[in-house]
Formats: sequence, C-alpha cells, structure tokens
Amino acid sequence: MNPEQIDLDALVDTFASEWLRLGESPLATQIVADPVLVLGPEGTTPVPRSAFLAAVTARSNAVRDSADSVTTFAGASAQSLGDRMVLATISWSFSHGDTTTTLVSDFLLQREGPHPLRCVAYLPRTNVLDHLE
Repeated sequence: MNPEQIDLDALVDTFASEWLRLGESPLATQIVADPVLVLGPEGTTPVPRSAFLAAVTARSNAVRDSADSVTTFAGASAQSLGDRMVLATISWSFSHGDTTTTLVSDFLLQREGPHPLRCVAYLPRTNVLDHLE
C-alpha cells in the first residue's frame, strides 16, 4: 500500500474519532468549517458552524439520554482529491438495546491550518435519531 494512503487513512481515522465527540469537543471549531455544507431533506445547504454544532450537541444529548446506546467508530475509507481535499466515507456502529446498526456519512475534508483535516461538507446517509425509538 502507498505510504501516503496509510497516512491519509490515519488522519481520517483520527478525524472520525474526533467527530464522534463533536458535541463535547473543544476541537469542534477547528474541525468544522464556517459555514459547513450539510445535506438535508431539501438538498445541500450552507449552515453556520454555531447552528451546526448546536444541532450536533442536541443529537449527542439525545443519544446520551438513551442509557442503552453506544456508538463506536467502525471504519473509514479515504480518497485524496489533489493536495488539499479528501473525500472520506466513515461508518460507526450504533447499538441501542438489542439492535446494532451501521451509520454512514460522507465528508469532504480540507487539509488546512494546524489541524490536519477540516470538514467543509457533511453528507449523512443515515441518521442516528431514526434508531432511538
């Protein structure tokens, strides 16, 4: 395997671990662009970082309030798009009660500044809140 791909995979794995703690992480302002493009029911929309982080915090609180829920990083794949951009698909394993579901999102990440990767577009394929019932 190409050493550059190994480094890229490690960077994306680190980003995914940080993303999982986004609602509680002081790194949130470093790893999320302002605004960030978010895929929603009406298409992709630029969302101010503060509004995005408020929504992420509310989602994290809902999951945390569900005592029998656990989310863990399951894996990622990454493709470099030139020198500065990375397309990543990240999956998490979400367990709630007796059910385990794979949550998947795509990210357009930019290499910039002191932090290796910053999310400029968040394209969720699944929504954890759909699995909390």
